Amino acid sequence: MHRRSHPPARQPGCAARRSSRLVAGFALAFLVGQMTLAPSISSAACLLCQPSPSASTTASQSAAASPSATTSATASPSPSPTSTATGTPTQSATPSPSPTTSGPITGPDVASYQHPATASYPSGKPINWKAVAKDGMEFAIAKASESTTYKNPFFATDYSGMAAAGLVRGSYHFARPAYPISDTAKAQAAYFADLIGDVNTPATLPPALDLETTGGLPRADLVTWAQIFLYRLRAITGRTPILYTYPSFWNDVLADPGAFSRFPLWMASYSSSVPAAPELWQYTDSASINGISGRVDESRFIPTNGLSWETLSDGTAAAPWASAVPKPPHSLAVTPGPTTATVSWVPGNDGSARTGSYTVTSNPGGLTATVNGASTSATVTGLDPGTAYTFTVTATSAAGTSVPSAATNPVTPIVATQLAITDPASIKYGDRLAISAVLTRTDTSAGVGGQTVTILRRATGKTTWVKRGTATTESDGSVVVKLHPSRSLDVKLAFRGAPGYEPDSAMGTTVVHSVVTAALSKATVRHGHHVKLAGTVAPVFAGAQVIRQQLIGQTWQNGPTKTVDQDGNFSFRLHPKKKKTTHTYRIFIPAGNGLGAGASAALILVVK
Repeated sequence: MHRRSHPPARQPGCAARRSSRLVAGFALAFLVGQMTLAPSISSAACLLCQPSPSASTTASQSAAASPSATTSATASPSPSPTSTATGTPTQSATPSPSPTTSGPITGPDVASYQHPATASYPSGKPINWKAVAKDGMEFAIAKASESTTYKNPFFATDYSGMAAAGLVRGSYHFARPAYPISDTAKAQAAYFADLIGDVNTPATLPPALDLETTGGLPRADLVTWAQIFLYRLRAITGRTPILYTYPSFWNDVLADPGAFSRFPLWMASYSSSVPAAPELWQYTDSASINGISGRVDESRFIPTNGLSWETLSDGTAAAPWASAVPKPPHSLAVTPGPTTATVSWVPGNDGSARTGSYTVTSNPGGLTATVNGASTSATVTGLDPGTAYTFTVTATSAAGTSVPSAATNPVTPIVATQLAITDPASIKYGDRLAISAVLTRTDTSAGVGGQTVTILRRATGKTTWVKRGTATTESDGSVVVKLHPSRSLDVKLAFRGAPGYEPDSAMGTTVVHSVVTAALSKATVRHGHHVKLAGTVAPVFAGAQVIRQQLIGQTWQNGPTKTVDQDGNFSFRLHPKKKKTTHTYRIFIPAGNGLGAGASAALILVVK
């Protein structure tokens, strides 16, 4: 089905043309024996004599009839050839389901590509199905549909023509996986089933799903999409569908053969070995078959999985499924949150009924989360921060509940915290510094009590932190720290973290101001007399300069300075020059020695 615009070159060993039926029979016998010894797909398999078909290819040369059938899940094919033969195929012809030769059971699969427009057939040349049958073919499969927007305009005539020629006939749908998973899978299955009609008839193969593009879905969602499609198609048609794909898609993209082990497999691999033990092996895309224009895909039936050709090819043959509960999901991954954990998985085998729900269970605690069967992840809530949890997943269907999956690796929910600090911007020298803080959870803003907070301090402008003890948060997350600084300082409160809680820290800066006391020897003075303005600075810094300031207008203007003595004392003599005036003074000491600037209270002098 993998037809590119230009067929790739083939290496030696690839089947390029059909030989005689006898030679094919010998080859088949050899390959079946080889498959029995080594059923796994070899990395050296020559798929199209290249590593793998690209996802942009279409089933059975559908590229020509459906040029928009690329990896885009939204493209709607637009067939080039046209035909009036549309609608549901007729069911009138009833060929024998039994092989008519003793050689291998082979047959082509076709799409509108095999109906090229010619001068005689501008709408597309028909296939001579009687000639196909006479050329030794036992069956034929035709593309019916793609997505929910395209149906092969030649399908009806091909499908009825196969039957009339005595061939076992089959049909396939080219999958376009997309979100929402359940809705699109069920819609495409119903679209396909409506087009092909009744398949519970003699000489009729089960309908096939051609899965060779992801539609952008990740692995777990893609497996789920395919499972939903196949189970829905089985429910509608009463036949167990066939799954068609190619080795690299099977091994690297789906990477989950167990999920589809209840369905017959149709594998495309153009090498000399049979890959993955399929029931049908599409071994070439270059067969030359009488009655079909150009090269065409050809497949063989491989009788190695206990499914006989008579059962596969006869829609009236009883083929019951044994009742089985689902297998548990696998490849679990878990991501913790503050009080949650999100668990994801890849589906296992659904058993005899499509999985309706998945349940994730925590250990310890037994907390659960249940989601529908189209989901591939679930979030468990209510977990305790600091507690290590593992998780298992079970699948439930109408047939029952699976055993638990293998447990995830242990994870510990971690709560992000915030430590907010409140400290005064400044205090006077000698005052006590009270710093308050609160430790909260960022997810709920609730306080985190009983946690140790480390107190660090440093002189402002320095780089080295010094530990000054610890404090424990109250039940509401609050804590109060009291210090007696002698200099301006930075204070850091650090929560180092605890089981279930992330660390955080906060810093504040407080300026400690020098304290200046001053007084006038007289509050009222006669003109011509002097007044003494004296005071003390704390802390004592011998040699520090203080400035006498006078308030003029709304601004403090600097006046003379004095050097404080070794006890921190100073004094100024005032000589007011104008009668009947009022003067306002204060003493100011600039910032220095690790302290902020300080000033005395304003002093008012009245001159008579």
